[in-house]
Amino acid sequence: MGNNLLVMTLSKYDKSSVQSIFEFAMKLTGKSLMEVASLPDGVINNRNRGDLGTLVEKYYFEHQPPTNLGPDFPEAGLELKTTGLVKSKDGKFRAKERLVLTMINYESITQETWENSTFQKKCQLMLILFYLYNKDIPVHKRKFILKPLLYQLSSADLATIQKDWLTIRQKVIDGKAHELSEGDTFYLAACRKGSGGEDEAMQKQPFSKVLAKSRALSFKQGYVNKLIMGHSDGETSLGIGETLSFDEATQRKFRPYIGLSIEEISTKLNYFKESKNQKSFHKLLANRILAAENQKIIELEKAGIEMKTIRLRSDGKPRESMSFPGFKSLEIIKEDWENSKFCEKLERKFLLIVFKPDIAGTERLFKVAYWNMPYRDRMEAKRVWEETKKIASIDSAKFPKASESYVAHVRPKGRDGNDTELTPQGEMRLKQCFWLNSSYISGIVEEL
Repeated sequence: MGNNLLVMTLSKYDKSSVQSIFEFAMKLTGKSLMEVASLPDGVINNRNRGDLGTLVEKYYFEHQPPTNLGPDFPEAGLELKTTGLVKSKDGKFRAKERLVLTMINYESITQETWENSTFQKKCQLMLILFYLYNKDIPVHKRKFILKPLLYQLSSADLATIQKDWLTIRQKVIDGKAHELSEGDTFYLAACRKGSGGEDEAMQKQPFSKVLAKSRALSFKQGYVNKLIMGHSDGETSLGIGETLSFDEATQRKFRPYIGLSIEEISTKLNYFKESKNQKSFHKLLANRILAAENQKIIELEKAGIEMKTIRLRSDGKPRESMSFPGFKSLEIIKEDWENSKFCEKLERKFLLIVFKPDIAGTERLFKVAYWNMPYRDRMEAKRVWEETKKIASIDSAKFPKASESYVAHVRPKGRDGNDTELTPQGEMRLKQCFWLNSSYISGIVEEL
C-alpha cells in the first residue's frame, strides 16, 4: 500500500522540481482543501482546529516534511507556507497577520552565522499559498483565493533582512532574549509564538537566567501585504538596499530640511496649509519630504513603520502627550495583554519627527529618528494596561492618571461630548484612550 501511495504522489508532481510543485499547487487556486483532497472524519469534524498548512502538506501534497530544520521539500530546496487574507473595504486583499517562518532556538542561533543560519537554509525559496480567512468557516473549507507565489529573498531586501537577523541574534547573545520586540527590526521580526497569558511555557536562554517567551522569525504584516499587492503607481522608494540602510536613507531625505522653519519647508516643497487649523499638517509636511505628492513609501509600508510627530514648546517639553488607539471597556476586560491593540502598537518601530521653536518662537524641524520602546518601559505600559483592565470591571471613571506612571496613562479621546461607550457598569461614558506621558516623550526626544 505504501509503494502504491508513493507512485500515486509522484505521478501528481515531482518533489525534486520547484516548477512541478508550483504547478501542482496552482490547482488549489479557487478551491478549498475539502474540494481537492480526501480528508478523514477526524479532520472534518475538528472544524476550526488544526493548522491548514500542515493539512495541505499531508492530504493534498501527500508529503511528510523532514524533521530537520531544512525546507519542507529538501530535494527542491523549497519551503511551503500558507497564510490567511482578509478583504478590505476597497475590495483588495491584505494579510490577516504576519507570516511565521521558523521558530527561534535561543541556544542554536548564537552558534550560527548568517550564511549557515537555519533561516537561510529553510526560507531561501518559499512557495506561499493564500487562503481567505473566515473564523466561522472550518479551516478545510477555506478557499485559496490567489495564485501561489514563489518567493525568493530579493536582492533589494536582503541587506535589511540580514541586518534584522543579526540584530535578533545579538540580542540573544547579550542575554536579552526576554527583551525581544518586533520593533527591534524592520522586515524580519521576532514575533511572539507562545500560548500567551500567565500559563505560557517559558524558554531558557543561554546567556541569562531570565526565562524568555517563545518567539519565531516572521515577515511583518506590511511586508506580506507588499508580496500580495506588489507596488503601485502611488508609491515611491527610499532606495534602501545593500549600500543604504533605513536610517541612512531617511536621514539623507531630511538632512536638507533640519533647522528650517515650517514656512521655509512649505515654500521649498510648495505645500501649504489648507486652513489655519488644518489637522496633521506637520505629519503631512514630513511625509512630503520623504515622498512627493504625499505618496506612500514602499519601505515604511513593508516595515509597518508608523510616523509620529512631536511638537516641543520653547522649554523643550512636548506640547502634549502622545495618543494611541482607543479601547472599549467591555472588550478590554476580556483581553490578554499580548493580544491587545496597545501591546501590538508598542511593539512597533516608529519614525519620530520632532519640531521645536527657536528663541523667537518660530517652529523648526529639529530631529528625525527611528525609535521603538525599550523593554523596561513596555513592562511599565503593560502594568498600566493591566491596571486599566482591572479598573474597567469595577469603575470606568478611575483609570490610571499620568501621575501614577512614568510611561503611560488613560484619559478620554472622543470626537466630542457625544462620542461615548457603554461601560461594564451599564453607564455611558466618553471613549477612553491610552496616552504616553508628555514627560516620557520628553525623555525620548533627549535620547534621539
